[in-house]
Amino acid sequence: MKYFTVILFILINLTMCNKTYEIPGHFKHVDQVIWVVNDLDSVIDKWKELGFEQIEMLGSVTTTNKDNKNFVVRMAVANLGGAHITWIEPVSENSVFSSFQEDYGEGAISLVHKLSSDDALYDEVNRLSAMDVKILDKLLFSTPRGKLNVTLMDTQKRGKYVLGYVTNENSDDLHADLTDENKHNMKLNQYAFAIIEAEDISEYWSKIGFPEFQINHPELGNTKYHGEVVDHSLIQGWQRHGDIAYEWCIPVKGPIVYTDHINKYGEGIHHLAYSVKNMDEILKDYASLGYKNTMGGTWGESGKPGSGRYEYVGLEDAGGMTIELLWNFIEN
Repeated sequence: MKYFTVILFILINLTMCNKTYEIPGHFKHVDQVIWVVNDLDSVIDKWKELGFEQIEMLGSVTTTNKDNKNFVVRMAVANLGGAHITWIEPVSENSVFSSFQEDYGEGAISLVHKLSSDDALYDEVNRLSAMDVKILDKLLFSTPRGKLNVTLMDTQKRGKYVLGYVTNENSDDLHADLTDENKHNMKLNQYAFAIIEAEDISEYWSKIGFPEFQINHPELGNTKYHGEVVDHSLIQGWQRHGDIAYEWCIPVKGPIVYTDHINKYGEGIHHLAYSVKNMDEILKDYASLGYKNTMGGTWGESGKPGSGRYEYVGLEDAGGMTIELLWNFIEN
């Protein structure tokens, strides 16, 4: 009997070790990106100029925090080719958004996920609390489109962005009726980050429930930086757990736009990447509007499946983030 018990114990432990970890379902889709800007009117004008018309200004919105104190923000919602954006311009001081603005300037603060119910949110907050991930703030926005309750977790320091939650029960869909239609039929492909080192960040998000980074050392060709031929390089950390991939960009050799962003804004969300059909047409259109191509190059073997081209457009003055255009040979 003792021998049988030992064997059973070993088999149970082997089964547990080999069990495939299931990513929590709510992490497989980003409900919205909360994005802090300095001048909301200017940001809206510039994105509309680029061909993104699915934007609605909500104006001044009274917001209540977890301490039941009110502050005011100016607010707009947008669908940028599949990315649901909630733009926030801080008006009052002493808010989570004004603090972010003081520390980082402007840019995306949070990727927000949707839970099915308030009970599910309660369970999720308790799960994270057991891992010493605390609530940063709980916010109620009272907008012309309805109410938005957002719970923000204190993940910025270790994870380089703020993890956010909404639920079906406590929030209206402020992005309803905003489609992904845009002038150049650009489709969201990646949420991307600029960081200095991957290991600790990967371990942190893995503890919370995301997959560890899949590290890649891409072989790049025809590399350019602000129109000049350069020999830059990076390491990529991939998370492909959901409907849109996360790309963590770690600069190795510059000059390179990720280092520029880190030096100006700090580590964090850097760009939205879009799949496009006619990259040169888009770049020509944007150049005619005064937007410069800041970085570009190719990957893979030219003309072969798995190869493609990437180009960045300098949009940092339109809210502190930029966009990357991706053209993949096998799909074009």
